Amino acid sequence: MKNKFFQLLAIASLCLFGSAAQAIDGSDIRIMVMQDDSADSSNCVGYNSPAGKQVTIRIGEQFRRYGYVVVPREALAAELKFGLNDPLDKAALLGIAKKAKASGRAEFDIKALVVYRIMCEVDATSVATQIDAIISGSVYDTDARRELGDFGPNEQEINAKPNCDDNCRNLALMRKADDMALVVADQARTKLAMVTKQSRADGSSGRMVTYNVRMENMSKNSNRIRSTMEKQFPGSMGITSLKSSGTLVTFGYKSSASSDKIHDWMQTVIDDLGLENIALEVNGTNISIRNDGSDMPAPKKPVERIFE
Repeated sequence: MKNKFFQLLAIASLCLFGSAAQAIDGSDIRIMVMQDDSADSSNCVGYNSPAGKQVTIRIGEQFRRYGYVVVPREALAAELKFGLNDPLDKAALLGIAKKAKASGRAEFDIKALVVYRIMCEVDATSVATQIDAIISGSVYDTDARRELGDFGPNEQEINAKPNCDDNCRNLALMRKADDMALVVADQARTKLAMVTKQSRADGSSGRMVTYNVRMENMSKNSNRIRSTMEKQFPGSMGITSLKSSGTLVTFGYKSSASSDKIHDWMQTVIDDLGLENIALEVNGTNISIRNDGSDMPAPKKPVERIFE
């Protein structure tokens, strides 16, 4: 009996721990994660190096694993007209984050900026080569325009063959990419927790997220759905960047509701309107509603309901 009690106690503790971890996850927060790789002889893992690119990929995977939406560097470079492989220091990265946010585009509504740097100290001899990769960084809340704090320095020791040249060192650093990415993601997440909140029972969190909504071939029903989202969905904070071209309508939808709640409510609206042949997809902060049928059924009158 005693053993069973302790087993149940252990399971309960794990459940509580899991709930606490979920409370600080990204929950679709859109963030910018970029490396301060300004010219410096000790900056051994620049973005444009093979090791740097590998670390960037692994960092993105880590953040996405915890529900964050990482805005791609490629998209930012194309929109804000900076060189994809340009070395960027902290000041330049802050400027990019501000310009992205000021663009008014939902996909660039960045809530936080994570800046990290990887410096190296190398001791290469005829016996062995040791590389000490020193990881540090800062996190900024772009909504509140304040620094959330620094992290690091954290040192990763990498051993390589004797008299290791630049090629050899890059390979050694690439093998350590997963570990370095984990350090950046884990340390930054403790700071990012300051801009996340646990969801309430109605699916809202008190933290605003801008969802990128795309409606295709929806005729006048796009206005009905948009109006219901704006006026009836819990946590709604309004519409931004509305664009209409032919049968395509796009806009940013500001809300404190979670994406799974919005998916459920959208499906309810579609059913209430009697719409068929509708493809609804909610992927992170991207919401797509598309009519795949040749004809639209006669729309029903929108239902005044309480969403929960």
